[in-house]
Amino acid sequence: MNPSLVPGGAGEREVAGVAGSALRSAGLDVELQEAAPGRPNVIGVLDGRLPGPTIMFCGHLDTVGVAGMTDPFLPRMVDGRLYGRGAQDMKGGVAAMIAAAALLAPAWTRGRLIVAAVVDEEHLSLGAEALVREWRADMAVVTEPTDLRLAIGHKGFAWADIVTHGRAAHGSRPDEGRDAIIRMGRVLVALDARDRELRARTAVPFQGTASLHASIISGGRELSSYPDRCALQMERRTVSGEDDAGVARELDDLLARLRADDSEFQGEAVVTAYRPAYRLDPSHALPVAIGRALTRAGLDPSPAGMSFWTDAAILADAGIPSMLFGPGGAGLHGLVEYVNVADVRVCRDVLVAATLALVNG
Repeated sequence: MNPSLVPGGAGEREVAGVAGSALRSAGLDVELQEAAPGRPNVIGVLDGRLPGPTIMFCGHLDTVGVAGMTDPFLPRMVDGRLYGRGAQDMKGGVAAMIAAAALLAPAWTRGRLIVAAVVDEEHLSLGAEALVREWRADMAVVTEPTDLRLAIGHKGFAWADIVTHGRAAHGSRPDEGRDAIIRMGRVLVALDARDRELRARTAVPFQGTASLHASIISGGRELSSYPDRCALQMERRTVSGEDDAGVARELDDLLARLRADDSEFQGEAVVTAYRPAYRLDPSHALPVAIGRALTRAGLDPSPAGMSFWTDAAILADAGIPSMLFGPGGAGLHGLVEYVNVADVRVCRDVLVAATLALVNG
């Protein structure tokens, strides 16, 4: 589990060891890159004798928490589905890319293949950020679970903290107290209206519409006291054309309108984290090659978009055109998670076919 999300989580070191062993057995040279203390990226490399493009496969090793799950790390095979935390998100994709490298390795003669298993995607993508500081590629496939769809875009996100202030007082003295929680209620009503407005807009190709939601809220000290502070953590999903500065202005404007309606309203907002939305031109050689391999496999080659954010945006921001392609399943961040094992094999075979087409022209 990602220790940034789950205090005391074991982190990725043990699974990194498994991935490194599998890559070495496949015939790749393997390096470890410490993205954070005790949290290594695993990078396998195939170098050909002849010049050619550098292609990267990338997937993350970390998982979200397991609260409420039964035996989350005990793998179970039922009706062609492998169950367990991380099976779909995204050990299935990581397995597919390592298996594809194993099939490519014996006859690899041209260009370079980089297989990167990175840490911390579920939090702030420290692994992908470390990866692109030292490694470059001409193109990359991120093997997130896409249900075998060719995905060339996804939304971004911003996280923000909003705090409203009141005045502590005995619950029997309303003239002295100011209720910070009720004032946060006004913020929530305004946020709900903004969410409905965003979702009513025309969808952005391969991304959809922007949205927002309240994530975590806390406030108050005891039943018989007016709360002097209420804190909200929220998430704003973004599309192309939006950025963190725009989200900050949006929240500041929302609070300014509440102040205009209530001279005693006090509150502030700050954006604490941001990741951009992403799109790849569908005519780029990478999705074209994946699309042709899908067609030969009898699958839908049409490009799609994913709702969730991925490390593809970080790779692209570093100059590596990237797309998503991975196996199907269900239970992303849920209590019952599985990957379709047959999809893992299909993903492997499509990666092999597309990579050979791109390398050999």
